[in-house]
Amino acid sequence: MKKIGFFGGSFNPPTIAHLEIVKLAVKEINLDKVIIIPMGDKYEKSGLIPFKHRYEMLKKMFMDYENIEISNMQENQKKRMYAIDNFKIIDEQFKDSKNFFIMGVDNFLNISKWKNPEYLLNGREYIVFKRDNIKINDNFENINFIDFKRSVSSTQARNDLQTGKNVENILTQGVIDYIKENELYKGDL
Repeated sequence: MKKIGFFGGSFNPPTIAHLEIVKLAVKEINLDKVIIIPMGDKYEKSGLIPFKHRYEMLKKMFMDYENIEISNMQENQKKRMYAIDNFKIIDEQFKDSKNFFIMGVDNFLNISKWKNPEYLLNGREYIVFKRDNIKINDNFENINFIDFKRSVSSTQARNDLQTGKNVENILTQGVIDYIKENELYKGDL
């Protein structure tokens, strides 16, 4: 049975930390494939650039990885999709694989506040990336914890881009080139 990881987020922009998370998940859990799901334009987040740009940046970032796919399932959504909506689509389309949901520990700790958390947690496999400063009891069933040291965020990348700071240690060259070509992240954030 194939092992597939699903990694959702706004990726506004995708950073080197996102790349490292995917690579670590593949290595540590021996995943056959990772499907990255950028949130659609109806996702309520300040400063979110259009889906098409985030999708293209992800494609640039992962173009050399055969086992990474960028999903466009949220591209033309007419309303906001919640995690449960994505999980139901995944459950239907990928019922013949063992599915893992990849997230940071901060999101995992807030999952009880999400829409229908019992559905999200019931019998699902998770890969949760822990950071030093967040303490958690890691004796959960069906949850694979991986220590993660990098503390780069998309917010930091946007702020650095807006103030003209060097972002070569935060973003891949393909993402930097795409941002420059499309003049992204220049306005107020």
